[in-house]
Amino acid sequence: MDQNNQYKSVFLSDIHLGFGGCQSDKLDLFLSDLKCKELYLVGDIIDFWAMEDNFYWPDTHTKIIDRFIDLKEQGVDVKYISGNHDDPLREDKILEDLYNRGEPYHTIINQLDRLDHSEQYDFMSKKHGKILLIHGDQYDSVTSNAKWISKLGGLIYDGLIHINRPLSKRLKALTKRLVDGASGFHRKVKNECHKGAYAGLMCGHNHRPEIKKFENHFYLNTGDWVESCSAIVELSDGSIQLIKMDNDNNIIKVAEL
Repeated sequence: MDQNNQYKSVFLSDIHLGFGGCQSDKLDLFLSDLKCKELYLVGDIIDFWAMEDNFYWPDTHTKIIDRFIDLKEQGVDVKYISGNHDDPLREDKILEDLYNRGEPYHTIINQLDRLDHSEQYDFMSKKHGKILLIHGDQYDSVTSNAKWISKLGGLIYDGLIHINRPLSKRLKALTKRLVDGASGFHRKVKNECHKGAYAGLMCGHNHRPEIKKFENHFYLNTGDWVESCSAIVELSDGSIQLIKMDNDNNIIKVAEL
């Protein structure tokens, strides 16, 4: 990497540990020399859905969780926001059932218990006002109201990504755009910002990293670590950037608020 990997705040989502398409090696490289004051994990960090359907948990995925714990022990404020793929964190009974299955669930859940957890956070940025941090599945009508359809789509996507990653990315992007349109996603984001007096909203969920500025609010999406290998970061001067790791593992700026 050819960039000084130091920030005030870092926002990651949709890592999907437990899924074979997770680019954990790239993320491990990013985390290995990361310096920040705050780290926000914005949902779908663990993919319990994928593990349920096709169990997969290599040591490299345990290492990523260990990286988060190490950062916390170094004094970084690490906060975990649950998503739909790690929704057992929202229901104690389901989480207990997973824990009772033994390893590696014991280790995974014990480590997650060491991190502050919520379904959303209010983040006060240095320059851009109050930002709502939420995974984003709450605004997806398919995920919220027809979970089985969402899981079926996930299975198709999971299988396709091992066969043809570029095609899977295009199909997922198309599907998410259609779902966002049908769900009125950006209308819901706008209403949420207005209702809560937020300057903007940051989420993950749809695996489309972007920064969008509207008349009275802004929208930030962290992207994912299956395809885009991207993050949102806040620099010490208060600037907010969308960054990603390219094919040569260099960190590049994609957009700025």
